[in-house]
Amino acid sequence: MLEVSDLEAARYFYRDVLGFEETLYGEGREGRYWYLIGDTARLGLWTPQTGLAGGQGGAHVHFAFQLGDNDLDELLEQLNGEGIEVEGPIQLGPGRAIYVTDPDGNVVEFWSQDMAAYAAEARADGEPGTLES
Repeated sequence: MLEVSDLEAARYFYRDVLGFEETLYGEGREGRYWYLIGDTARLGLWTPQTGLAGGQGGAHVHFAFQLGDNDLDELLEQLNGEGIEVEGPIQLGPGRAIYVTDPDGNVVEFWSQDMAAYAAEARADGEPGTLES
């Protein structure tokens, strides 16, 4: 997630200038816009607020990385063994997610949801989730 001071200017930049595909991400997410980057990444935009896992916008970024279920479990065990504070796992669609905060306050998310399946669903013609330009 990137928290931006001018949401419409940011939408224009990512959607129209860079050509990222704008999609919805779940219901009840007004004022939040998501962009698919290939089949394995997404970028979210919203105005400053306390975000997922307590992420603070403006100066900080929320990154999301996809891992397989077993890899997510191994990482969670490793982080717990290192004494790193972890939020989750939480259920995230058909997958799970964990959140950690880096030393600079950026939230790093690891999730097991199949991004290719998510991207295909978000792009489904006429299905909920795809925004028309």
